[in-house]
Amino acid sequence: MPSVEPTVELSAITVRRRRLRPFIDFGAFFLFFGISGTDHGREERMRRRFEQEFYANVVTATLRGSVEPGRYRLEGLPQDANRRGWTVDAGGRATGDLSDDGLAELRAWMAQGKRRVEPVPLEPGT
Repeated sequence: MPSVEPTVELSAITVRRRRLRPFIDFGAFFLFFGISGTDHGREERMRRRFEQEFYANVVTATLRGSVEPGRYRLEGLPQDANRRGWTVDAGGRATGDLSDDGLAELRAWMAQGKRRVEPVPLEPGT
């Protein structure tokens, strides 16, 4: 398990809105022409597309303190801002996908002057 400081400071955030490619579901087209069958990967594609649309904000936060690269939950952040976890790179930048509500909560939390978080390592696969 990586060693981390008990608390680190979240100093700044940058936000990039994810651009999505057009999504075309050919199921109705094939059904119109009488071509039927089982689309085995459709459910997984639809789930991934929903996540990409709902968590459309890619947020990068700069952490002040010593945190090893890996996946973390940043205790102290609002619940929606911490829902999917954060990936910390070697430069001390944490990247996470946030919904519009999660981004609004994170900005409001930072506007209150709160900046201290506690990185808690996530188990692989979560």
